[in-house]
This record gives sequence, C-alpha cells and structure tokens, in this order.
Amino acid sequence: MLYTAQNLSLACLEILVHLDKSQLPRGYVWSEAELHETPTLLVFEGVNDIASCQAQGHSWVNAANRLAIRVPSVITPAEFNILLNPRHSAYAGLVWSDPRPFRFDPRLFIAEPQTL
Repeated sequence: MLYTAQNLSLACLEILVHLDKSQLPRGYVWSEAELHETPTLLVFEGVNDIASCQAQGHSWVNAANRLAIRVPSVITPAEFNILLNPRHSAYAGLVWSDPRPFRFDPRLFIAEPQTL
C-alpha cells in the first residue's frame, strides 16, 4: 500500500514523528495525484492499536475493491491520510505530478527543545 496524506503539511508531520530531530533531512521531494472521487473513510475501533490497524489494512489491500481509502491521522485526527492500493486495477492509471523538492524548515530540528 502507498501511504499518502491529504495535505502536504500533514505529510510533513507524518514524516517528522519518525525522524531523528538532531539531523536536518535532505533530498526529500513531493508529488501529487488527482483522485476522481473522494476516498471512502475506513472506520474501525482501536485507531491507536497498531496490530488492529495493520490487520484492517491487510484486509483492505487483499480485497482490492477500492483504489483509495481515508484514515484519520493519529497525529492530527481531524485530518486524513490517504492509502492507495497497488493491487487495484486503477492504480497503474494514476497520473503523478513531477517530483518537486521539499525542504524541511530547520526550526523543526532543534536538538534541545525549550518549554514555553
């Protein structure tokens, strides 16, 4: 499955939670594809239960009956990540924009955070 975000800012946050904050990442790019319809929301219990999320994702990918689904972001639950299914027949027909450079703002990578 291809894990994407509905907005570039959410994609940035989703990457940031997994990065070492002492090193500024370089060489990132971003691209976008237009979906012809709004993806269905995948609703399930236990959004914070990783095993449950993974099981639901595996079932969805294997069924291959939808190109895309929306899932709430754990970081920002009011926003959505979009999961794309490479097993769906329409996946190969997605048209992506040319990759564009993405630069993380260095202020996001302070080694010693300060309490406000």
